Amino acid sequence: MKEINLTDNDFVERTLEIFNSDNPVIILEFTGTYGLVSPNTLKGANALDKTKTRLEGKYYGSVLGNCEALRKILPKHIESNLQDIISIFERAFIRFDVDAKNPNSKVTKDSRHQVLIEKAAFRKQIEQVELLLMQAQGSSDFFTSNYQGLLCTSANISGDPKGAITNFEKVIEFGKSKKIELFVQSGILIKDIGSYPSFYIGKDNISIERKGYRDVEILAEAKDLIYNFK
Repeated sequence: MKEINLTDNDFVERTLEIFNSDNPVIILEFTGTYGLVSPNTLKGANALDKTKTRLEGKYYGSVLGNCEALRKILPKHIESNLQDIISIFERAFIRFDVDAKNPNSKVTKDSRHQVLIEKAAFRKQIEQVELLLMQAQGSSDFFTSNYQGLLCTSANISGDPKGAITNFEKVIEFGKSKKIELFVQSGILIKDIGSYPSFYIGKDNISIERKGYRDVEILAEAKDLIYNFK
């Protein structure tokens, strides 16, 4: 397994090589955990299923890269003030209603999708890959718009009681056992941050779907912002 850094000049090239291979999965260091990342395609989702020995009833979120691509799949009450929302929900997932080809798929559940928001410098690197995939794919396997935000999930076996892997040696061992060919370090992992919180942002309400880092504070800030901008 090759190890590189998110800021390396060959990050985009190396990642696209893997995404065009028979096993289009990389390991990427996020703030809260080591994660598995693939292209937002049926092939990518199936590869994640295989890597994680995925349990039934689960679906994959994506990681924010290009803001304008995300804007096209957002409902109006989020899209209208996207930049402030991105700032408030940093280090969190947002879930929202989305126009999908299938209401329940590998990336949607009840016509909802979830997106992880990380820091701007991280997003900038992810965006480079996403934009090239948008050009190459032309259309989405899952959404009515050509949204190609990279799929992401925790680096572990689905349902593992120990949770996501936050130890460097263990994630390297996991990657090698799953024949993952690329490990991307970012230097942003905070081991004690715990699970990312997840929020559903509806037209008239917002709720915590999964508790996590700063969930109550984020909820209060978000309510003031989103519903004051109607």
